[in-house]
Amino acid sequence: MLTPLLSTQELSVFPASFDQARQALLAEVKQLDKLPGTAWTHRSLTYEGEGPAGERLSTEQIWVGEPDASRVLVLQSAVHGVEGHCGSAIQADLLRRLNRGRVQLPAGLAVLMIHAINPWGFAWSRRVDEQGIDVNRNFVDFERPLPVNPGYAQLAQDVLPVSGGLAAGEQALQAYLQEHGQRQYELALSGGQYQFEEGLFYGGRGKSQARLNLEAIINELDCGNRQVALLDLHTGLGPYGHGELICDHPIGSQGMLTAQRWFGDAATLPEAGDSCSVPKQGLVDYAWHEVMGKNSCYLTLEFGTYPLAELLRCLREDHLIRKPGQQPFTHPQSDVVRQQLLRQFYPAEVQWQTLVLLRARQAIQLACAGLFNDC
Repeated sequence: MLTPLLSTQELSVFPASFDQARQALLAEVKQLDKLPGTAWTHRSLTYEGEGPAGERLSTEQIWVGEPDASRVLVLQSAVHGVEGHCGSAIQADLLRRLNRGRVQLPAGLAVLMIHAINPWGFAWSRRVDEQGIDVNRNFVDFERPLPVNPGYAQLAQDVLPVSGGLAAGEQALQAYLQEHGQRQYELALSGGQYQFEEGLFYGGRGKSQARLNLEAIINELDCGNRQVALLDLHTGLGPYGHGELICDHPIGSQGMLTAQRWFGDAATLPEAGDSCSVPKQGLVDYAWHEVMGKNSCYLTLEFGTYPLAELLRCLREDHLIRKPGQQPFTHPQSDVVRQQLLRQFYPAEVQWQTLVLLRARQAIQLACAGLFNDC
């Protein structure tokens, strides 16, 4: 019998809920006191609202390493709340390995963990926040005219039919797909829209609570005077268990060139059409791009689960019956839809969990090597 690649104890970092994730992460943070010479700080950023059991919601900011470190690895999780089961596990895994001496931070390197950017979505098993905003479409300039997505406007009534359930819109959606092709179909549905408040991939009409918290963290970091490698942890797109490194830096930019030096051909470019993702409006990425200096980059580490058509169906069902401002959700199918969405973004299976942790460890190692080899 071959020894498993990862032990049951190692896989135990995957949490069953937001509250469990938060408590487990903070327990690992407290253990850092036992590491000789290890500097660390922790701050909770409060988040209005509460979870299904009345639990407190917050975003955790954890810094491990020298306060003035010139190189920083940033790991951020749960931009899309329900995807936080994976991202939190990766963050807890790194803390646990630090605490057990399996990895060590070299001088000059610090790790910044931003845990649960959208804690409300994490707690309630939704991709969006309490206002129905997709936080990863919320980073646009609201002082300027909002982006227009004519494809989504054309399909809005078919994405979420007023009556007849999802089946009522299928014919129109398939007709659009056949006429315009897969890429244009995905751009229309998932590229971001700012017109339909209860619709999919809605970017909002102003800054979300999650955005305000994240901007406060970014402003403190002084990215322009550091080398920064950021891995934004997501799930849902791509082949089952595969971790794709998605680069949304503009083609030819310093960020793109840095990503390619550090990660080689594994860094994919939505703008070039070689990624599981299409280009999108209002990404969190863009806030970091604005402040990053030379030899820094932002990559989304996206772990695949199930086919895109199933993902879109789950999201449509979720938005159809779980409306913003109606918590707790009382629709008779609410729990069924919640479980479907959770499985879509977090397959709680040993094979998938193993693939995630092994790939995440590799991506972290590559990012750290890039920070030291490219200066």
